[in-house]
Amino acid sequence: MKSELSTWYDRVTRSACFVCRIVEGRPLFPNPRIVYEDDSVIAFLNQFPSQEGYTIVCPKRHDERFEMDLSLEEWAHLQRVVRDLARAVADATGAMRMYIASLGSPERNAHLHIHVCPCPAGTPFEKQQFAAMDLRGGQALLTLSDARLDELAGSIRQAMPA
Repeated sequence: MKSELSTWYDRVTRSACFVCRIVEGRPLFPNPRIVYEDDSVIAFLNQFPSQEGYTIVCPKRHDERFEMDLSLEEWAHLQRVVRDLARAVADATGAMRMYIASLGSPERNAHLHIHVCPCPAGTPFEKQQFAAMDLRGGQALLTLSDARLDELAGSIRQAMPA
């Protein structure tokens, strides 16, 4: 049986592009915490985090495949932002490791997005790697207060290079 969160997540991810809606200023979920933005890239805290500081990095333009839709220069810029953001998230959270993944599919979350997921210090091995990012059925979802989300976003922004 699907949880209420899982049903809502399915509906949102199969509707209008969640990234394009954030870029347009019409997010599908309230108050996205944008931690980085330039002319071509945007990054924000994951609305469905399994870890504190879990961030999503995306090209602003609706691109779906990095190997076909981005020029080498655009891909390199996106990866520089991912690297800088991973360092900022690690600084803000004290993570012992950072996980990076490009997920999504044409049917759901088609907009290219890179997951930047911290692995907190002291995490048992069985909850590291893919398990750290696993949100199936909302089982690993963290419930963070608005104050904590604002604090994390501010710490990440502050840790980003100028």
